[in-house]
Amino acid sequence: MTTSAQYSIDYQLLELAHLSPGKRQRHLKGRLLVIHQGGGLLQLGRYYYPLTNQDVVFLPANTLFAWHSFAHSRVSQLAFSPRLTQPTHAGRIHSALISECATRLAHWQEPQDWQGAYGRLCWVIHDELLRHQPRQLKNLGTLLQSISDNPSDFRLTSAQEAECKQIFNADSDTIKQQCALLCILRDLSKTPQLEQLVLQHGLSSVSEFEQACAHWLSTGNDTGVKNG
Repeated sequence: MTTSAQYSIDYQLLELAHLSPGKRQRHLKGRLLVIHQGGGLLQLGRYYYPLTNQDVVFLPANTLFAWHSFAHSRVSQLAFSPRLTQPTHAGRIHSALISECATRLAHWQEPQDWQGAYGRLCWVIHDELLRHQPRQLKNLGTLLQSISDNPSDFRLTSAQEAECKQIFNADSDTIKQQCALLCILRDLSKTPQLEQLVLQHGLSSVSEFEQACAHWLSTGNDTGVKNG
């Protein structure tokens, strides 16, 4: 698939070395996110839903959302034309088949032929999607609920620390610092008090904020998007 306009299903692999803040917007097509590695925050309204390894989430057309990808994450994104039948509400999809097909697309090395196996994998994902009712995003475990409630200053037990490293492939301090940057960047448009924001979201100084930006944020030269 060479262009998203030409086909009913468009596939992209999002593979970024840096923290990648998303932009809240509505999309004309339904979106399916499949997390292969790492994770990020899905922003819906005033809520942030952490997504981690193997999560599959569907977002209907015209949903106002932003996807904030943590550094070193790999995410498959499929866009479905409004002409196609698809779920009408957002939620998690529990399907090993969708995960497996998306993983194969993420590692695809052959010609991306819509009429061949590549296109058929996309259709399998669409057809499997129709077999499931998306489950509420709010049904989070204790660890993910802690992050959702307070992304920049969550607290974990030692057992949860180990779980965090397993599902995000990163320790909690790494996740917390990236969440803090996302929150500060979000709130900068509302207040000019950078120092106040930095302290509010758990960083010790503006200098630490600047160092964190230099470390985590992309320079803009690495798009990390592979189209299908």
